Amino acid sequence: MNKNLLKAMIAIMLLFVLASVLLFHYLLKTSQQIHDIELNNTKYSHLNDLSSCISEMMDHAQDYILYSDQHYLDEFQKYSSLALQKELELNDSLNSFYKQNMTELIELNKSYISFMEKEAIPLIQAKSYTQEDLKYIHLRNQQFTQEIEKKLNMITVTTSRNMDDSIKNTILQMNERILLALFILLMLLLLMPWLFYTLFKPILVQRLYLSRLSEQIQSASIFMDRKGVVRHINRAAQELFDILPESVLQKNVQEFPSLFPKLQGITQPLLHARVREKSFLGQQVSFNRDGRTIEMVIDYIPLFLFNRLSGVMLVANLAHRQKEKPLLLDTLEKERKRISIEIHDWIGRYMSTIIHSLDYILRLNKNSGLKPELLDSLMNLRSHCQNAAIEMRGIMNDIHPYLIDKVGLISALESYIATFEELNNIKVYIFYQDRALRIKKKDQIIIYRIIQESLTNIAKHAKASEVDIVFTVDKDQLKIEVVDNGGAGEEFAVGNGLWGMKERAHLIGGNVVFASNDSGFSVMLTVPIPGGQDDEKNQDHVD
Repeated sequence: MNKNLLKAMIAIMLLFVLASVLLFHYLLKTSQQIHDIELNNTKYSHLNDLSSCISEMMDHAQDYILYSDQHYLDEFQKYSSLALQKELELNDSLNSFYKQNMTELIELNKSYISFMEKEAIPLIQAKSYTQEDLKYIHLRNQQFTQEIEKKLNMITVTTSRNMDDSIKNTILQMNERILLALFILLMLLLLMPWLFYTLFKPILVQRLYLSRLSEQIQSASIFMDRKGVVRHINRAAQELFDILPESVLQKNVQEFPSLFPKLQGITQPLLHARVREKSFLGQQVSFNRDGRTIEMVIDYIPLFLFNRLSGVMLVANLAHRQKEKPLLLDTLEKERKRISIEIHDWIGRYMSTIIHSLDYILRLNKNSGLKPELLDSLMNLRSHCQNAAIEMRGIMNDIHPYLIDKVGLISALESYIATFEELNNIKVYIFYQDRALRIKKKDQIIIYRIIQESLTNIAKHAKASEVDIVFTVDKDQLKIEVVDNGGAGEEFAVGNGLWGMKERAHLIGGNVVFASNDSGFSVMLTVPIPGGQDDEKNQDHVD
């Protein structure tokens, strides 16, 4: 598992944990707020009961003053006692602000009851009052009634307003939390298909595509994974090396010297190719079988998926069958093309869906009042997805230069050079006489690979700031020279991919010549151009 994929998995797991924690926290907080609303509603109900009780008390007091009826006095005493009890109970459950107002109401109510019991009731029961006394009692009763009603109304209105605000805030916060949680879950749902596909794609390619490819070709092939364990051996290899699959599969190549001494010279380069991540092509190897020496030509080819070493393929041919090597290259290129198309059709579709979904969410919530931090996170996520899509197109082009099929070799090289210049800070100039080349498409792919390998070697091993790629047509030959200004470089070595370039050139009837001087290193590729009208009709021209 490469680092980028591991980071993506960790990010998605953290996002999932964050969504779970947020949802749990929001549920707890929402439950607490609903409980608070219920308590406030209960307090408001008790406040209404208190208001009704005080109104009954004051009404019966007024009636007793007017009619001097004992029934009204009894009702007054009953409701006054009940009002004090409800006031004390409600006062214990209120906060400091309401408690202060309720205390003032209790004191006011006590003063009113005291007025009634010590002044109004004894005077009326004595029946010795004058009109002035009666007028005084009415006036005092009205004053107390107005003050109590004013205080009670203030408490009731304030409580009602606070309850409404609390309910509105709770509903608003619940909506925001639900939207945030749904957004996080939506992101998870969008990222999950990409994650699973990225996880299982290399396995499918390694186990399914390579197995089918190795069985289709006539060459003997053995596939070793990046850990050195043999994962596949085709029938041709079983017959050539006289070994059973169960004796080598799941075995580490490092164990072969003791398990299979006769295969040591054949399998040991697999480890070298894995460590150096370089191809070893055209290795001449002698293999002794049943007292008979068999001459073979073996290629050791590292395989990469998403810029990560997946394993090393051993491809062995009898020396007289070396002419069949183009078939293997064509088959590999077809498989590369098919894998590139599948990446475009599957991962590309999911990436496009994610980007469009993010654009829709950003447009939808542009003026909705979401927090700036959330909008910034969405825009950053959208930027990361866009960069991933760009990198995916680069990976597709590394697997198979699809632009050759659409616009030809020159345009495909110009696209690759633009990326190469940006990544390596090396200026590349390309010179040509005609964009349309009379070269088969499959040969153009080989030329593209050779130029690509040349530029890769320059970036890795030369201290160059400029590179010239010159296309020259000389009669029936196409000459392509790649020259850098990196000064005298290291010696020619297969490890630098130079031998691989020669092998590729030979497959299309061409040749590669290397040269080095004080000004820099040069690669000269010469490829024959088909001549004659009949040959030209059979070529795949640039559309």
